Amino acid sequence: MSKFKELWGNYPDKTIIKAKCQNKQETGSRPFGNYCAIMLSDALIKSGVSTVGSSAKKCWGHPGMKHILLAEEMAIWLKQSGLSWLGQVQKVNPKSFQDELDGKTGIIFLKDYWQRGNESPDNRSGDHIDLWNENEITGGSMITRSIYEFFGVVSDLNKSREVWFWEVK
Repeated sequence: MSKFKELWGNYPDKTIIKAKCQNKQETGSRPFGNYCAIMLSDALIKSGVSTVGSSAKKCWGHPGMKHILLAEEMAIWLKQSGLSWLGQVQKVNPKSFQDELDGKTGIIFLKDYWQRGNESPDNRSGDHIDLWNENEITGGSMITRSIYEFFGVVSDLNKSREVWFWEVK
């Protein structure tokens, strides 16, 4: 089985991960606000990748291997990881990434594409990291996503400040 198929097959159901990875700080018990890095971490861990050597912030609320919490920290770790099956990081044009990556499989990181809380479009800092499967991310096809973007339901991935891609076959 290819490494990408293994990762794709090990990508978790969000409801299961949300039940497992809770933000258990003294001030509350609400789940983390964003799960993309946690979910990709889970797929990596189930595929035999250890996060122990990463200095990124990790989940603390459950036993076993810890999930990386933040998309940008995961992207930096992947860039430096030296995983033999992970291609070199490629910086891709945010406006044309869908065309450039069409037909490829791997891991995609979208930097600063959505606004958190009171951020303005100019100082947005919301990131996303995911698996890329030829023309879709784990949440579904880019065609469906473009309809949601048109109606303002989700942020436009093409407005990312940077797009990084690691090919995984």
